[in-house]
Amino acid sequence: MDYLVVAVVAGLAAVERKGFLQAMLSRPVALAPILGLALGDLPGGLLLGPPLELLWLGAVNMGASLPPNEALGTAAIAAGAVLAGKALGTGVTPAVAVLAVVLAGTLAVLGRTTDRAIEEWNVRLAARAEALLDRGSPVAAVRENLYGMALPFAVSALLTPVAAAVVAWIIPAVLHAFPTVDVPLGWGFAALCGLAAAAGARAFRSAPGIGLFAGAAVVTFAVGWLAGGTR
Repeated sequence: MDYLVVAVVAGLAAVERKGFLQAMLSRPVALAPILGLALGDLPGGLLLGPPLELLWLGAVNMGASLPPNEALGTAAIAAGAVLAGKALGTGVTPAVAVLAVVLAGTLAVLGRTTDRAIEEWNVRLAARAEALLDRGSPVAAVRENLYGMALPFAVSALLTPVAAAVVAWIIPAVLHAFPTVDVPLGWGFAALCGLAAAAGARAFRSAPGIGLFAGAAVVTFAVGWLAGGTR
C-alpha cells in the first residue's frame, strides 16, 4: 500500500511540475513533507524538504529548460528515507536522510533524460492536436493533451517506487551491519545541509538576494544554537 501511495504522489507531482497547475507543489520543500505526511512521517519529510530545496534551488523547469528532475529525485529520496525509517523503527534520522540522498539523488539526473524523451513525445502530440483542430475535432485534440500528461505521470509512478524500495532495503541493511557509522553519517547530513546552502546561495542572481540569504542563514543558525542550548 505504501508503494502505491508513493506512485500516485510522485506521478501527480510529475504532472503538476510542468503539465498542469504549476503551484510549486512539486518543489522539494513542499513535495518531501507531502510524501512524509502521506506515508505517516511528516517530521521525516520536513527534515528532508529544506536541504533538497536549497540543493536544487536553481533547477527551475521553465520553457525548454531541462534541469535535473528535482521532483523525481525528491520523491525517491523522501519515500525511501521514510520507508527505511519505518523499517528501522527510528523514523528519518540524519543518518537515514544522508544515505537516502546518496542512494537516490542520481535519479534527478536520470529524470532529465526522461524529461527530454517526454518533451520530444509532446512535440509530436502537439502536432497531432493541431491537425485534429484543423479537421474540426476539438475533443480529440484535448485528448492529445491528456496523453501528454499521462506519460510523465507513468514514468514517475514507475521509477519512484522502485528507487524507494531499493533505498528502503539498503539503508536498514547498512545501518544494521555497521551501527557505528550512525554518528559520522549524522555529521555527513550536516555537511550536506551546508553544501545545499551554498548551492542555494549560488542560485541567486542579484546582490540583494545573496544578502537576504546570508542574513536568514545567520538568524537560522542563531535560533538553532539557542534552541539547542535550552535543552
